[in-house]
Amino acid sequence: MFYQSIAEYYDFIFPPSEKQRAFIEQELSGLERKTLLEAGCGTGNLASLLSEKGADVTGIDLDKEMILKAKTKVPANGRITFENLNILEIDQRWAKETFDGVVSFGNTLVHLKDKKQVLQFLKGCFMVLKPGGKLLVQIINYDRILDNEINALPTIDNEKISFERFYDYGPGDNHIDFRTILTVKESNTVMRNVVSLLPVRQKDLKCLFEETGFEKMRVFGGFGGNGLTSDSIPLVFSAMKPV
Repeated sequence: MFYQSIAEYYDFIFPPSEKQRAFIEQELSGLERKTLLEAGCGTGNLASLLSEKGADVTGIDLDKEMILKAKTKVPANGRITFENLNILEIDQRWAKETFDGVVSFGNTLVHLKDKKQVLQFLKGCFMVLKPGGKLLVQIINYDRILDNEINALPTIDNEKISFERFYDYGPGDNHIDFRTILTVKESNTVMRNVVSLLPVRQKDLKCLFEETGFEKMRVFGGFGGNGLTSDSIPLVFSAMKPV
């Protein structure tokens, strides 16, 4: 699997982000004593930042290697739990109105097969959220990618790794292939991967949120709270379950 192969180097590719933590804290009006679910937690970096601010966090990921690495970061205060779980099984795992917030960053959503599965995920989040709870989702701004036929994202490069990212298009815009080349500089090891993604456009995602029952939707072009533009690389959604 794609993420299993890069799990060992994931923290060098996607290090902890204080901007993400601050965005969540602002959207939820604080983190102290909040119960949060992170869908697609990777190696647990964001969950760790959230727990440091007083939140009780459950992180789930489909990849076992990611969860194994995440479990090494569980603090002594016990505010984090990690589970190997499909994000489509949220409503089977937890009771109604369990969480104050559900977070899904890192382009997790577009690894689902189709819009039917996206709707299934949103409905699961809706069910486990408390009234007034928020769902926060971040994906790539695929309107920008598709409209401009962009075939690459900026390379992530640091002293440990180089991570090259490309898009290969098929007919239509139902799916695109995400092709990556990870180079580990110390050993000069090269890992190549291809994974199929569902490039969800903003208007389609908005319709799915509305169909689920969410309200007070807001769209951002980054975690700084800036508005979405045609040049924005990320697409960030915030939506609330009605009180």
